[in-house]
Amino acid sequence: MVLSALFVPADTLTIDQAIAIAAQNSFAIKNADATVRSNEQKVREAKGALGPRIATNYNYVRFGQPQRGNLGGQEITFVPIDTNTWTSQLTMPIDIVGFWSKNKKGAEAGVEASRNTRTAAENDLRQSVRKAYLQALRTKNLVRVAEQGQANIQAQVDVAEKKLREGAIARIDLERLKAQKAAADSDVLNARNNHTVAKQVLNLQLARPIETEFDVADVAAPTQHGTGLEKLVDLGQQTRPEVYSFRNTVKALDAAKTVAGQGLLPSLNLSIQNQQALDPEGFNPVRETNTTSLALSIPLYDSGIARAKRAQTEEQIYQTTQQLAQIRLGISQEVRTALTTMENAQARRTAANEQLRLANEVARIARVRRDAGEGTVLEIIDAETTLVNARNAVINAEFDYYAAHADLQHAIGADDIDAALRAYEASKAKGDKKK
Repeated sequence: MVLSALFVPADTLTIDQAIAIAAQNSFAIKNADATVRSNEQKVREAKGALGPRIATNYNYVRFGQPQRGNLGGQEITFVPIDTNTWTSQLTMPIDIVGFWSKNKKGAEAGVEASRNTRTAAENDLRQSVRKAYLQALRTKNLVRVAEQGQANIQAQVDVAEKKLREGAIARIDLERLKAQKAAADSDVLNARNNHTVAKQVLNLQLARPIETEFDVADVAAPTQHGTGLEKLVDLGQQTRPEVYSFRNTVKALDAAKTVAGQGLLPSLNLSIQNQQALDPEGFNPVRETNTTSLALSIPLYDSGIARAKRAQTEEQIYQTTQQLAQIRLGISQEVRTALTTMENAQARRTAANEQLRLANEVARIARVRRDAGEGTVLEIIDAETTLVNARNAVINAEFDYYAAHADLQHAIGADDIDAALRAYEASKAKGDKKK
């Protein structure tokens, strides 16, 4: 067996690639696409209701015997034994009350609402993938810390074994270091297991086989946002796809209210009919007959059915407006929580970096004291443990900040928050000028 075949490097996956794979494979987005296509067909159906309809049919009738008579001494067939007629008819509604136009507008609003829902699904997916990716990257870095701590304590064990042979230390000191080494080995195993699980969770978010092997690449640090809290809240409340979805749903329901009350609306239909007798016979044979008619229908009473349907739709509109108010309130909370978490993580990251600097210095001094024969094994163990904890604290604070930034992107509904804010403010300024 070729040695290189045993060590096939895993593909390195960037966070942008992960988002692209998830968008392509996502079951939620595929279902959202199907909903959009279904609603687009409803628009076509509504447009078709405004257009003409053409129907044709053939009719054959055969009697038991023909009906004949004598007129002026001449035998005449009044009704032949069989008749063949071909009828073609064109009908077209005339939208005198705007019912069909309203129906079409409602269907179009429904399409927009479903597209907004799809965008919301994409926003949710990006957040889930980002956080899963960041967790995989976090655990990868924690594995490195654990492995470094394992290597450091192994080096201390090697030094202690040498000093034991030289009679410079007691055996108990070596056994203490070996016990610490065993704990470091366990930490490495746990860190690697956590990393494996995190990668499996990411594969699940990407909707691909869980066992797919890959490596995660480092990510760029999120930019610091100087924008005030209230501006970010306002941005999210106005531009989140869920907000647009509920707005368009209200438009669709408003149109549906008119449709629901159609039972009490007048209607007018135009009909043009052409009828041809294929074998004209009889007393007054006519080969072709053309008729045009206008049918006006005015409902007078329907036992309250139309009113009840309208009332149901009005309640649906009320529920949707309440859901809109609820999502806006939720966006405000999401933005505030994300910013608070980012501030907290940033403060912890600053403290953790200082802690790491001090832990490195303590570890250095402990090693110097050990080499000079002044330090103790307990000092070394405590210094190495503190160093590992400090490194873990830096990593956890850093990735808590990254994860909170991903939550802020989701709360706003934009990957580039600053660009989205500039576009929103420009749009507001343009609207104010028009006013």
